[in-house]
Amino acid sequence: MKLCIIGLGKIGTAMVHGILNSKLYSKEEIIGCDINVKNLKDNKKYENIETINDNVDGAKRADAILLAVKPQVIDHVLEEVSEAVKGKLVISIAAGISNSHLKEKLPLDVRTIRVMPNTPILVKAGISAVAAGRNATQDDIKLVYKIFSGVGQVVKVDEKLMDAITGLSGSGPAFIYIMIEALADGGVLTGISRELAIKLTAQTMLGSAKMVLETKNHPGLLKDMVPSPGGTSIRGIEVLEKHGIRGILIDAVKEATLRSKELNTIK
Repeated sequence: MKLCIIGLGKIGTAMVHGILNSKLYSKEEIIGCDINVKNLKDNKKYENIETINDNVDGAKRADAILLAVKPQVIDHVLEEVSEAVKGKLVISIAAGISNSHLKEKLPLDVRTIRVMPNTPILVKAGISAVAAGRNATQDDIKLVYKIFSGVGQVVKVDEKLMDAITGLSGSGPAFIYIMIEALADGGVLTGISRELAIKLTAQTMLGSAKMVLETKNHPGLLKDMVPSPGGTSIRGIEVLEKHGIRGILIDAVKEATLRSKELNTIK
């Protein structure tokens, strides 16, 4: 199957790199479409795939179409390529855009799958949630798994969870970066250089996440392994709890989830 990727921003470009590195497709089997790219048979910026600025032409020449565009422009793109995608597989990673929304805008014989990746796919450490839509076959789902496995982990979910997943893992990296920045600021305040503080913080975050994934222990149990009676960690935890860090993070996910639901109503 030939794949057309519409939208060559950071996420679309990361998908190009990940797909090629996974050997699922060769560069000759991928067409990249974006209004800001040049028509080139071999575009070095995008791993030497062919790039064009005509979405309709790209969709016509492909068997599967990956929509890596913003939700604010998704309807324009869907209207534009509607005729060209008849009978084909359309994969959308636009935040908040449901399979039902895609169904309304595309021909009846189009097969749709909704995916919510996150930005760590840029370093092949993302996680992508997959929800099958209208007409999607098991082979379609397997293909999507293979595509997104090239840039991280993949989980299959019920679509009713997709807005919450967008709020948690889709928006989550932004929340984590704020935490890393703030902890590093604390390191700088106490005398550590900025460069070293960021390195210490990021690796601490990475190692802690790995502990959760590999030990499969509850985060609360792992947290309790760190502080000793009257020690440094419990003093810091006291401050976090006084300032309500749990409630703040919960509210952040809740608000991001609500916004994901709102995006599906954009016309």
